[in-house]
Amino acid sequence: MSGTPSGEEATPAPLLRDYRHIGGIESIEIDGTRYFFGYDFSEDLVLSPLINDHELMSVFAETHMEQRDGVHDREYWRDLVDESLEYSALAEPDSCSFEAEQLRLIITSLKEIAETGVPVPDFNYPYHLRFLLASAGQWKEQFTATAEGIRFIKGTESAAEGATLEQIARDVLRETQNVLNAAGGNWAEVFNALAP
Repeated sequence: MSGTPSGEEATPAPLLRDYRHIGGIESIEIDGTRYFFGYDFSEDLVLSPLINDHELMSVFAETHMEQRDGVHDREYWRDLVDESLEYSALAEPDSCSFEAEQLRLIITSLKEIAETGVPVPDFNYPYHLRFLLASAGQWKEQFTATAEGIRFIKGTESAAEGATLEQIARDVLRETQNVLNAAGGNWAEVFNALAP
């Protein structure tokens, strides 16, 4: 049976379109809270909002997703939700956990660099975080300046002639805001510590 689990909120809407996507279940942890989401590996697209309830994720998948061999029931999806706690097809488990303080530090460091132009050697803007957020926004923003600018921000290389560290930091802040603006469902809300 599809639909709303008894006593729980309605099944969230999919991020893309209202017919079934072939995909799997992934999960991340933020400040100790586990969030699940549907993911289309063939198109590298996040399919669902972040859902912090096993059963609701199972219902979402049963309602809006399928696997290569077709449609499956809630129990099948529940097993995949459980598996996502231990395994990710996208990243190593230690790359799937984030803290709000870590996210805020990314933004405060970038703002400081934008003001002072002084590199931050231990700056860290995790690739998996950027990948997921861009995917949740259907790749409307792809963190191009960020990927190119991190080595300058860390001070391991000097910025190219005509570029300043201040401008690179501002570009990364702009990309971050663009990604949050493009992200579907509740992704920007859950990652609001990243808001510039």
